[in-house]
Amino acid sequence: MIKVVRTYDFPGAFEIEKEVFGDQIEIIEAPSVTEDDLIRNCRDADAVICEYEPFTKRVIDALPNLKLIAFGTIGFNYADVEYAQSKGIAVSHISRYCITEVADYTVGMILMLNRSIHSFHNQIKEDKKWNFDVVMNMKRLGTQTVGLLGFGNIPRLIAERLKPFGVKIIAYDPYVDKIEAKQKYATDIVSLDEVLAGSDILSIHLPVNEDTERIINDESISKMKEGVTVINSARGQLVDETAIVSAIESEKIGYYAADVLVDEHPDLTTHPFMEYENIILTPHIAFYSEESVREASLESATNVKNFFDGNYKEAQIVNGVNV
Repeated sequence: MIKVVRTYDFPGAFEIEKEVFGDQIEIIEAPSVTEDDLIRNCRDADAVICEYEPFTKRVIDALPNLKLIAFGTIGFNYADVEYAQSKGIAVSHISRYCITEVADYTVGMILMLNRSIHSFHNQIKEDKKWNFDVVMNMKRLGTQTVGLLGFGNIPRLIAERLKPFGVKIIAYDPYVDKIEAKQKYATDIVSLDEVLAGSDILSIHLPVNEDTERIINDESISKMKEGVTVINSARGQLVDETAIVSAIESEKIGYYAADVLVDEHPDLTTHPFMEYENIILTPHIAFYSEESVREASLESATNVKNFFDGNYKEAQIVNGVNV
């Protein structure tokens, strides 16, 4: 029997996986945080369903039966994808779950920050003041430009949601049809520098790879407008956190809102972001709804089943193995 190990705990996942796999595949839940955990718990696995666990070269070499690393997330940067490919091990991800939730989160954050709702709330609750003039630099949303780094499934939904507000939308994505983006989503596809320079609000929606890691850094921030709002609901590794702090202190960035940090398990007692009121943090919850949790488990399990059934085109493989 095919053995699959899920290396993280996820509510309701086991029942859904059993439903998808039936008697064909054995599924074991073994939460594994470290490389040593993975090597110990996955030694006999034919496949793993993972999330943020470190599937490094060392781990891959220690798992002789491994044929598939199936991510239960959209991002797949926690595995050494190229090394897995060199060993003939496929890597898959899920692409359809939580796109509605992350789009809603991003638009909600844009609306909250644009209207300074959090600042007024804090003034009332913490300072016990009922003043309208705590923030005097608000601009109508419809007069502003929203820039999107990446124009895949999530930013397209964001563009659709923002249309009624009358904002100008620009995006950077070299793999997107410019005509379709303009006609269907009222979005202009432009260069990276044009998005950086033209955005009043910049939202990040890129995968992490060697070209995008720390794409938001001192150099790219220097090209942005003064007081820009930056939102990151993608991956913490896309930004240089030291550069963010510097830009917040200099007021180059007015707000930085992040659902993700470089470390998936941050020490909040020491993280520098904790010192700044205009750095807004949420604990990687943009994906969450009861519906998306079920969809994630169903989609990742279906990828595994498709792979072992030989339906490689339907398994959402990202590194070319068996495709």
